[in-house]
Amino acid sequence: MSPSPRLFLGSLLLPLALASCAPSPSSNDCAEGKCDSQPSALGLCTAIRGNGQLITAHFASLARIVEHFGMIDGAAGGSSASITVFMTESMQANPNISDCGDRSCDTAERNARAALLLKSFPGYVQHLSTTDEAAAVGQLLPLVAKIKAAGIDSLLDEDAQAGIDALTALLESDDLRDLINPELIGLLQNSPNPEQHARDILEGVQKLGSFAADSDTIFIRPGLLSFPALADKLGRAGDFYAGNGPADQASMQRFMEACASPGRDKSWFEVAALPAGEESCGQLFDSMLGSYRAALAADPDSFASRIDEPVGGKMAALISTSILSGESADSWRQARADYNQAQPYTFTPSFSDVSFGYWGRAKDLEKVAANDQGYQDLKTSKFRDLGQASWREVLSFSPAEPGLARALELDDELVSFGGWSDLSPVMALRNIGCENVVYVTRRGEESSFATGVATLLGMSSAEKAELYDLDANSSYTVALEETDATWCTDWNNKEATDLLGITLDGYNAPMEATSEYFTRADPSYDNLSEATGLRGCTPGAAAAP
Repeated sequence: MSPSPRLFLGSLLLPLALASCAPSPSSNDCAEGKCDSQPSALGLCTAIRGNGQLITAHFASLARIVEHFGMIDGAAGGSSASITVFMTESMQANPNISDCGDRSCDTAERNARAALLLKSFPGYVQHLSTTDEAAAVGQLLPLVAKIKAAGIDSLLDEDAQAGIDALTALLESDDLRDLINPELIGLLQNSPNPEQHARDILEGVQKLGSFAADSDTIFIRPGLLSFPALADKLGRAGDFYAGNGPADQASMQRFMEACASPGRDKSWFEVAALPAGEESCGQLFDSMLGSYRAALAADPDSFASRIDEPVGGKMAALISTSILSGESADSWRQARADYNQAQPYTFTPSFSDVSFGYWGRAKDLEKVAANDQGYQDLKTSKFRDLGQASWREVLSFSPAEPGLARALELDDELVSFGGWSDLSPVMALRNIGCENVVYVTRRGEESSFATGVATLLGMSSAEKAELYDLDANSSYTVALEETDATWCTDWNNKEATDLLGITLDGYNAPMEATSEYFTRADPSYDNLSEATGLRGCTPGAAAAP
């Protein structure tokens, strides 16, 4: 099965360390038993901007970074980037990255194999394009289209009860039930005004994936998707890439031998066409994945899934979400109770009750809290330690952005509003000891969704400037100044369905760096300069006229 260049896709990243330049042991060396499972120093780390439906762009960008600068020791991100970090950690665990048959792979081979796994993710999603896992990594459009095509809004106008029954039946249908948030169905079944809630649910479906922060209803109304169910399905992808369960190690070894080094400096669409014996690399990958899925379906509980492992268990990782506490959280709880009773509600948050929470290893969170680097920006001051948690828990909260999900209770005191809060987690990585940080982002102004959500949560214009102003000493400007390299894609000007365009843009994006860690790397990256001059990537760059 050859990959289609137009496909709605999910997310990925792969971290480990630059062995050719890093002054301290990296996870490349760990693969040969030269250090503990966690490197003592973090040579190369990646800060990843979450990007919602455009998450595909992470794959190609990170594959190229790994090819040229080595594998990564640590990563940070929230929202869709949390999925990317999970998949990266999963890939890093694959034994075939370091095992070249009768010998250990050398640095260049390991980098090429790690990059190949990153590149292959479009092939993974295409294989699953008709299954629930595809929705778990971003294929929401078919799900939304099915609901829209049912014409339930018109049916509600003609016969309210018939419309409610039709919506309930659709949400409970066999092909949707596994991913639909059961809270939605419960709301329709128990609402004192089911027509009102049915219309509101349909309004949410119409906006699903638009990431519009235009009303505080996005914090209150239950979302369409069940994020715990999505996390479970993402675990299957993680298990495949980690080589867990019924993995065919011989086929994976053959895939890497035939396609990794020959595929250097080639995107997945070129790699997939390379020969791998009597078939192509794409066909071999598709066959391997099909066999894995069949074996998994026959005995799904035969091994412990990656999704239940702790964040940071295999590499340094920081996953973020926004947190509401105090009186503002109480106001949200009352507003939600009123909404569920079909009553008018009032939500009055204060931005002083908003903090930026992070999950990770205890020792890393302690370092971020200590702030040894002495950052004085507003984002750093809003840090909250959420402790260590499983990937299952983290992926049930961080990607659950307003509009995709309502705000979700972490416990009796804290409420999660999704991972929009730190789209440039450079300073957090600096504080945990990352020596070389590359920031994967896109050109342009700060996210209107992030600023819109923060405004709905009570952010003032002064606080907005402190966090996001590209022309002032804001948290975002500090992040750009503190990173060693910026990978500057143009993903905001791509359609989420344009997989080929997103892949080529991400894979060939301009990179700016002055650090010798990047400028003297071998092999060098041709599209590297000291400054791109692009707004949102180069500190102080002006907006285009």
